[in-house]
Amino acid sequence: MASSPADSSLVSVTPRSMNGTWMSGTMHNTSLDYSNMSGSRYQRPRPPLQSFQDFSDTGVFSSQATLEQRHREEEDRLQRFLLEEREKEMRRLDESIGQEKEVAAMELLSAFEQMRLQGQSPNLMVERERIEEHFNKSREDQMKTMIDKIATEEKTRSAKMLERHGMEMMQLIAEKDRVLDRSALFDHTMRPAVVPPESKKAQLYSSPAQFEAIDKRAIEIAKTEYGSFTELVRDLTRDCANELQKARALFRWVIAKDLGKHNVHEIIRPNARASILKGVRSGKETYHQLFKKLCNFAGLHCEIILGFSKGAGYKPGMRIEGATFRNSWTAVAIDGNWRIVNCTWAARHVTGHKDDLPQMFHKYDEFYFLTDPEDYIYQHYPDDSAWQLMDIPLPFSEFQNLPVVKSPFFNYGLKFYSNYGATLNTDTGMVEIRVITPKILGFGSLLEPYDKSGESSKSVEGRTLLRLVKNEAIFTINLPKTGLYQFSVYTGDYWQSECLESACSFLVNCKQILGVASPPYPPVPFYGPTPVMEKLKMKEENQLDPLIVSNGENLEISYSLCEKIKLTHTFQYFDVSDNSVSDIDRYVFLRSRTDALANYMVRCPKEGFYIFSLYAADGENEAQTLDCAYRYLIICQEPNPAVNVFPKTFHRWQRCTLHEPVSGDLMTHKRYTFRVDVPKAVEVFLVIGEIWHHLKRKLAFTFEGNINTGGTPCTAKIYARFSNERDSSLFAHLLDYELVDDAETEI
Repeated sequence: MASSPADSSLVSVTPRSMNGTWMSGTMHNTSLDYSNMSGSRYQRPRPPLQSFQDFSDTGVFSSQATLEQRHREEEDRLQRFLLEEREKEMRRLDESIGQEKEVAAMELLSAFEQMRLQGQSPNLMVERERIEEHFNKSREDQMKTMIDKIATEEKTRSAKMLERHGMEMMQLIAEKDRVLDRSALFDHTMRPAVVPPESKKAQLYSSPAQFEAIDKRAIEIAKTEYGSFTELVRDLTRDCANELQKARALFRWVIAKDLGKHNVHEIIRPNARASILKGVRSGKETYHQLFKKLCNFAGLHCEIILGFSKGAGYKPGMRIEGATFRNSWTAVAIDGNWRIVNCTWAARHVTGHKDDLPQMFHKYDEFYFLTDPEDYIYQHYPDDSAWQLMDIPLPFSEFQNLPVVKSPFFNYGLKFYSNYGATLNTDTGMVEIRVITPKILGFGSLLEPYDKSGESSKSVEGRTLLRLVKNEAIFTINLPKTGLYQFSVYTGDYWQSECLESACSFLVNCKQILGVASPPYPPVPFYGPTPVMEKLKMKEENQLDPLIVSNGENLEISYSLCEKIKLTHTFQYFDVSDNSVSDIDRYVFLRSRTDALANYMVRCPKEGFYIFSLYAADGENEAQTLDCAYRYLIICQEPNPAVNVFPKTFHRWQRCTLHEPVSGDLMTHKRYTFRVDVPKAVEVFLVIGEIWHHLKRKLAFTFEGNINTGGTPCTAKIYARFSNERDSSLFAHLLDYELVDDAETEI
């Protein structure tokens, strides 16, 4: 009688010896060798069975349940064998230690007898305690060595069994491929060639949001304990229509599952209770082996890759040698393309509080799901160069010379402006790092001596400058002296974010400094635009770089904007002698403000650092506070000794223009021409003391007058009236000048 597809299986699962070799029977491996083919020279394998429905209709799940039961019997038999081997080794150790103790005791008694005959009175109890302590420590050391050796052997045996079981599971599914389509060119035994993928991750999916339903289901399933992998994978892939969705469901389940390990006593004598996760929880299996097993049940080819990783404890410039920084990860084949997956690095379990009670939350890092090879190579280097999955493999020496680049760098869409090495050398004390950004992000940095024990980190405070220029974040490092330093960049999604993630780090080698080291920069987070500029549709017109070097000339800074925007500003001087910041607003002046443009004049009275900050808000929202829109750093190298302050402005000066005089301090006994543009004004006056001087209207809204300042030092004020009422209370205060005997002013 012919059997149904659900009941039949052409896979012959035969017992094997414990070292993974055949005891009897043969399994045919129909896998094709694509190792010499390039990514464009062969058709990517795509077996007939793809969706959950395909697996269900062809009876894959019921056949898998039978095969899984046989596999579990083999696993249990292997565990019983390994447990017996552990106990034998422990008995041998105890017997060996016991024999050594007996010999030591006999030698001790003999020595004591000799000492007694010589008239000495040794303390037998003290010596016995010393010997007991010695052998207890010896037993602990030998026990640890033995456990490590046994654990390594167990992991090796388990890995071999996992590999064989995976092949058998894929062959079972391949037989169902032939049941569905006997003329199919490919089946699940055909392992894709290890070549670069045809497309980038971004072409597979544009956002994790498209997996929202799959992710939610996987996380919910992770709360339930399953008795078999068949049932687990069946439920995880129930709504999956293709291999991409299957891989996603398995990935999210693994990193959502709390797979805590047991302590050392449970490793020595494992708990025999049935659990499909006991291998991982006992430390005999890794996250990667678990993911590989799940993939095989789902019909996905998966390989565990061994190599080196720049993980915890690694610093830029460190050499990678021997067994240091060894690691593993996985690659899964999706539609015939190998994609990198790292469940271990993707899983984050964060401790927090809910309702004032401690609670564990799980988070995940999207970067480690189907990572693009050219990004992954910054952190991981496989032993087999083919698993770099790049057209031109990277030499190991160049991998070591790459800067430390972490997942937030890629998650936020950052790119390096040029190819930086792990070590940045400088003969001047100055280093610049440029990072391309997709939008305005939050940035921070940390500069510290490479050898923290030898020098205080305070010596490098204020030695980094960050400025945002168009789509670049430019970090300038100004070192105080020669030596080795570590420089790290942090980033976040919001420009004012206080929680930033580590993005990349470098080793800075300062070999010499030309001349005297430059002073530290002002304590300002960054210079350049904030998102307020884009929100209010403002744009810098002339000074595109927020770093301005002045040689004593008057500076002009202009912004294009719309009519309804409210503006204000601050101007500060940073004194490097005591790191103090002082306000000097009278050295910056809003010379002209129209509906489309704001023009500022800036003067620097002496050498040093100046900070000009522009604040803006939507004028239609009266309750809205003005936020920082742009910030400049002005470095004055050659100040003009004759520079003067500007007039003092008041709120109603907005949308007015000053033509002359632009100096805020005017001399007494001198005649000046005052010319201003005051839109919508009816009258404009210059008030000196008690005398009101009327400025005559010229063209449109320009008012002008040639006036003598008189002989008394005082404040000269410009007022304007914006209605036909003659009441003086309706006059708006626009500007103030100071009339002085000597117009020279210092800050």
